[in-house]
Amino acid sequence: MTYKTILVHCNDLRRVARVTGAAVEIADRFGAHLIGLSVSPPVHLIPAGMPGTPEVIVADAQAKAYRQGNPQLRQAFFEAANSASKAIAEWREQDADRASLADVVLAWARAADLVVVAQKDATWSQSSHLDVDDALILGSGRPVLVIPNDGLCSPAARRVLVAWNQSREATRAVFDALPLLQQADDVAIVTFAPDDTAHPSHAAEPHICTALARHGVKCRAIESKTQHVDVGLSLTQQAISQRADLLVMGCYGHSRLREFVLGGASRHQLRHMLIPVLISH
Repeated sequence: MTYKTILVHCNDLRRVARVTGAAVEIADRFGAHLIGLSVSPPVHLIPAGMPGTPEVIVADAQAKAYRQGNPQLRQAFFEAANSASKAIAEWREQDADRASLADVVLAWARAADLVVVAQKDATWSQSSHLDVDDALILGSGRPVLVIPNDGLCSPAARRVLVAWNQSREATRAVFDALPLLQQADDVAIVTFAPDDTAHPSHAAEPHICTALARHGVKCRAIESKTQHVDVGLSLTQQAISQRADLLVMGCYGHSRLREFVLGGASRHQLRHMLIPVLISH
């Protein structure tokens, strides 16, 4: 297993070099094809007067401004991709038209081995409709590597922390991350148990370590006793303790009437991440 097609969602000139640089590092490692994708937000449609008359397309200032910024996004993408020695980079632009922006990016993501995005930026006024990391995580069926806006941005993956709870989502994440795990120097599989539980049901799970070892992964199991209800916070503490440069985790969540809802641990990591997170649903 390897990554041969890597998609980078480029939507913000301030962050495109950072997220592309991380993607290039992985693409070079696996000789992958790297696609930079920019999707212009949809236009709004209003009736042209009386009911039944043709609609009039109204491109609001926001959509126009985004399109005007595409040449700068493209330039920043290729400047970051210039450091590639083995990867092949290409740029794609598409208008969302009448679809949602998330749906267009999802269509591209489903044809990729790995999707790379920037962490949602709560301080950016455009984030609510241009940052679609949650939609990609829950809807693409592909592993998504989220690059933090601050902190470590290189997915060097020399020391990897894997969150393990025997769930479908965690299982998916572990095997989606297998190409990176095989190249890591140290992989720690962490399970969490309340500190008043003597024999938690999935403590120091040996089977996943045995399975990974057959793939050549240098793996060890650790159990974390915690009083935290918030597993997301405990994961952050473990990442610091283990000096991890990549976190691999499954994402519990669901979509509800076009709204993507993440589980608590996933939501905490995506809001407060300090290192890149490879996450699968």
